[in-house]
Amino acid sequence: MKFAILTRDVALYEAIRTSLNTDGSCQHFDDAAQYAIAATRIGYSAVLIDAALGPYEMQGVLARRRGARGDGAPVICFGTPAWMLDFAFRSGCDDVVMYPVDVGELSVRLSLAMQRRATSTAARSNEILEVGAYVVDRGRDTVAIHGLDVPLTAREFAVAWLIFSQPEMRISRQQIAEAIWGSDEKVAARSIEQHVYKLRNRLGLRGDHGLTLRTVYGGGYTLERQGNRHTSHVSRPPGAIGTSP
Repeated sequence: MKFAILTRDVALYEAIRTSLNTDGSCQHFDDAAQYAIAATRIGYSAVLIDAALGPYEMQGVLARRRGARGDGAPVICFGTPAWMLDFAFRSGCDDVVMYPVDVGELSVRLSLAMQRRATSTAARSNEILEVGAYVVDRGRDTVAIHGLDVPLTAREFAVAWLIFSQPEMRISRQQIAEAIWGSDEKVAARSIEQHVYKLRNRLGLRGDHGLTLRTVYGGGYTLERQGNRHTSHVSRPPGAIGTSP
């Protein structure tokens, strides 16, 4: 684990480093700009920032975490004066240690913050699907392609989640109708076709980004990676005429 410690008080940095009982795992930064440069190549387990650096530096650290995908590392503000307490929490700090700094308390609060973040990340992982260039996020109801979000309606996203959750598997129209429309396939058939058509276009599911959403003979769809097409996934039987939705 690596910890980023932002403070201009060298003695305080050394005290914190000693309290954390780490050897070479703490990095000292004078400000948020120095930290931001290092964070582009190093994944820190936690960031500790001295409130004496001021609100601007704290916001710089927290803004970088918000810009990263996922929850990011916990951020703890230490040496926090009473007037800054509410600001620190509203800005997004995971915890604070009041002034004057008790390095033992800081170490305990850091450990607890990392445990909370690990639990939150584990729960969050069940809300995200990554298939090739696509990231489907049920917590935000978004689908991103190469990091760029594609706007979808609530029902379009629901269909996308169902399909992306079972790549290479046949999803029947009946399954889609029951799960999303709460009705029989015959009732929802036209709506399902329209939603699949829109998803193919909006998400480039015609092989544009390595995935193809194919219509399966017998009623249903399968999400295939390029090069993985099997004969059981053909859109229509040999000799059939016409195109599938």
